[in-house]
Amino acid sequence: MSHSVMLPEWAPCRAVLLAWPYPGGDWASNYTEVVESYWGILAAIARAAPVWVLVHPSLDFSGFNAELEARVIEGVVKVRNDIHYDDTWIRDYGPISCSKKLMSFTFDGWGGKYCAKADNQVALSLSDWLLFQPRSVDFVCEGGGLEVNAEQVLLANEECVIDTKRNPKLHKEDVQNILREYLGVKEFAWLQGICLTGDDTDGHIDTIARFAPAGKTGCAVIYSGRNTLHHDASVLQSLHQQITVLAARWGWEVFELPTPIALSKVDGRLLPATYANFLICNDCVFAPVYHLPEDDAALAVLKRAFPTFEIVPVYCAPLLEQHGSLHCATMQVSTLAL
Repeated sequence: MSHSVMLPEWAPCRAVLLAWPYPGGDWASNYTEVVESYWGILAAIARAAPVWVLVHPSLDFSGFNAELEARVIEGVVKVRNDIHYDDTWIRDYGPISCSKKLMSFTFDGWGGKYCAKADNQVALSLSDWLLFQPRSVDFVCEGGGLEVNAEQVLLANEECVIDTKRNPKLHKEDVQNILREYLGVKEFAWLQGICLTGDDTDGHIDTIARFAPAGKTGCAVIYSGRNTLHHDASVLQSLHQQITVLAARWGWEVFELPTPIALSKVDGRLLPATYANFLICNDCVFAPVYHLPEDDAALAVLKRAFPTFEIVPVYCAPLLEQHGSLHCATMQVSTLAL
């Protein structure tokens, strides 16, 4: 058994990784808007931690650097353009911070839905920035599918971790043993059947329920709340019921976020908008907002859940067009991984 454990997101943060959108990727329908949103993400996070930016080799690197200089962003920003990637959702293929090491699981485009050959090499190509090589494991799993607290309880949705498309030969007990060995997980809090319409990940936990180091028990859970008018009302009700049971079992304090109804500005389809897709970084919680009526209520819930943190709203509506948000677009690297 490993003595190393996956670190909760509120562990001290050394840097945050971003993979910049590029025109040949998935963002053709709203490229200008998503790039502006990424500049907002970069500027916000750089005030709390260094930001390491991967700029796709197809982009004009000198133009990017000129834009970075012109925007006069406070903080440390490092950029490079020598690493290819398929997708901008670095949460799912970036290195996972554990105590005294970094892990790199296999990424296969969420069960083979999309090309991920370049993405799968990214974490292993960052050893100079990371100062050492992440440990590579032949097990398909994405960072957005895993949420741990300081007691090494893993909160996750079964459908995207115990999945025959991702790991066809592994049963539930096999998967749990792998997560125990490589991430130091002690106990499992599994959700079942929770996936918002349009979510390509089969229900990543970072879109539906998250931990916070708060509450009388030292841990709280924040989740996407009920909305009877939402297309996924029954799924959200099931999430509420399952979280209530798990929270009672472990003594977690519970915070229910609003779940907004967001429609695509490109083709009008329902988007998997969630306020649970926030990023915890040092003494800040970077909260996605969408210029929707529920924004203020969501920020108020997060302030109650994170009373000692600064809540920083970041406009992320353009990211919803590709079914992700702020947490999906980022990956923190902990100082404790050294």
